[in-house]
Amino acid sequence: MMDATTLLNHLARGMHALSDHDSAGPSVPPYPDDTQYALDLVVRECLDHERTPPTGVPELVRWCTDLASEHWPYQPGQSGTALVDPVHHTRTRACAELAGVAATADALMVEALSDLPEAEAAERFQFLRSHVLVGPDTQRELLMKNPKAASVFKFIKALYLPVPAAWVVRGRVALCECGLPAQSDRLAGELITWCERETCPPGTRVAQRLPTGRAFLLHSALRLFMHLPSSLEDRVRNSLMATGLPVRTLDLATRRHEVEFPGRAPVSFRCYDRMVGSVLAIDATADRVDIAVIPDSCALATPVARQIFAAALPPGSHVTLATESELRASTINDRKDT
Repeated sequence: MMDATTLLNHLARGMHALSDHDSAGPSVPPYPDDTQYALDLVVRECLDHERTPPTGVPELVRWCTDLASEHWPYQPGQSGTALVDPVHHTRTRACAELAGVAATADALMVEALSDLPEAEAAERFQFLRSHVLVGPDTQRELLMKNPKAASVFKFIKALYLPVPAAWVVRGRVALCECGLPAQSDRLAGELITWCERETCPPGTRVAQRLPTGRAFLLHSALRLFMHLPSSLEDRVRNSLMATGLPVRTLDLATRRHEVEFPGRAPVSFRCYDRMVGSVLAIDATADRVDIAVIPDSCALATPVARQIFAAALPPGSHVTLATESELRASTINDRKDT
């Protein structure tokens, strides 16, 4: 018999693999190995518990829209957690986190920035965080307006992939104001109904919209785990430096930083925008940071989520979870104490 955490991780990997599946939809086999394995595990668990198993991958996908459903032989995840959005039928951010996609993002960034002078590596990083969607004219426009950026793009084109069918609405792909891909209203094309960030309210205006024929999206791992927290990182760094605190980057690819508070040893931090506290606890420990900084509006800022984060920290880990406001307040308090 498998424990709930292990089953949930396999389900997340299966649903994430299916989200990248090059087919017309989840009903079209052959399925990725991770997806088929997840189905096999669920069928076995159902039979062991004398429950009716899903008839195939499409039904398993429906089950993954509600992990508290009575269909499951036992609840594989926390109440309210879904691996597949029940309305828009795309892989959720929680699913990507549980599937370990953050490690994929870091590996891609390390490969893209390795063995480069600091300035050149910074240029590549800046391009990736600034260009989630590129169209057929992007390179020509860059050559005319910013030849240096056009040169950078040549070396990282492999990190841009064809637009998945889930983001195509009437032959176009859109970006939300938050910078992530969005599903736009089929009638009022300038408004979005849902975006990959999942927390932007419906009715937010489209920031960019391109025909999908020759458009490319930044790799999904980099969208969620590099681009998404980048604005938070800017706010945190600017806030710390505005108070005169020295901040230095320990690792450009993984965006680990170090700040020195008055009268204290330097502390390391990384900025995260996450949904699953237990996964963040493991990732932040692996990142070797003292502070995991999250947005003020993050779902992990609640007392219950903080308890889940603390309980999931490996033995001996002392990572502190702090919102950007809490980090700013500690900076002010340290200044008052000196």
